[in-house]
Amino acid sequence: MAEETGSAATTLEREWGRLRRGQLLSPLRQHLDSSEGPLQLEILREVADAGEIRASGLADRLHVTKASISRYVAQMVAAGLLATRPDPGDGRAALLSATARGRRALARREARRSRALARLCEEWSADDVTALTRLLSRLNDGIDASLRAERRSAP
Repeated sequence: MAEETGSAATTLEREWGRLRRGQLLSPLRQHLDSSEGPLQLEILREVADAGEIRASGLADRLHVTKASISRYVAQMVAAGLLATRPDPGDGRAALLSATARGRRALARREARRSRALARLCEEWSADDVTALTRLLSRLNDGIDASLRAERRSAP
């Protein structure tokens, strides 16, 4: 049993490596234009979902540094994708929101990514797509929980 588990873990590690190297993700990346990066899409999605959010809260949600978020936010505000306003609860902070242009860009990008994913999975059964979605959700939830726990225990 332990040997089987080790073999499964090795196979999982190899498949994870293939995913990380981009063999699976490269078909999705080709549908982005040069000004669109994956983090920009995630920022737009998180801000749109939140309605309004501070950059620090956004950095926490996306598990990236505040410096990274600041650079992206500045670019996205300049591009008209995000808007800022002073946080009424703390005059030193600003709240981010998606502009109408940002929401349209998010919808367009998500539609392109959805079409690309549908093409990648067109030979799959609906049950397989559902199972993959459920497992990816569990994996992402586990990663989020692990990263939150690391932040809480960091000195």
